[in-house]
Amino acid sequence: MRNCGRFVVCWLLLCGLARAQKAAPLPVFPDGFQFAGNWDCDGAFGNGKAHKSTYTAAVILNGKWLELGEQDVEPATGYLAKYLIGYDPQQKQLVEFDANNFGAATYASPEGWHDGVLAMTSPVTRQAGAPYAANRFVYTVSGPDGFTVDWQVSRTAARNWIGSDHLACQRRAH
Repeated sequence: MRNCGRFVVCWLLLCGLARAQKAAPLPVFPDGFQFAGNWDCDGAFGNGKAHKSTYTAAVILNGKWLELGEQDVEPATGYLAKYLIGYDPQQKQLVEFDANNFGAATYASPEGWHDGVLAMTSPVTRQAGAPYAANRFVYTVSGPDGFTVDWQVSRTAARNWIGSDHLACQRRAH
């Protein structure tokens, strides 16, 4: 009978470990916030010059991914981008694919959303002459119809973040 009790305890421990390893995926969206729609964004570049853009957002692929499109309004011939943010079960983290008119990049967040904030960080580059070692986008929910986007860079792998571009976005009325 003693061995049976040990077996049950071991079985329960193994079941608990198996559940812990199959942790739920990180949510793509913060609790209660809806990105879908059109957004007008106002802010500044790191050099202080005005920056205005529009975002379009849609939930795609059965609610598994967020698609964001960005188009600069000021400067008018500026940045165009398409971002895809979703959960990668193999990496067990949120990932972001960034295709834009200047190139492409990837970002990741092993932590996901915390208190309405998501930091998506690039891999560290070892490329000589690169203007920074890493960069990230920080999305912050500022209310039911608002969010901010901050682009930050780090000159070192230690990731001491320096603020650069900032946009405050408000949902456009229907």
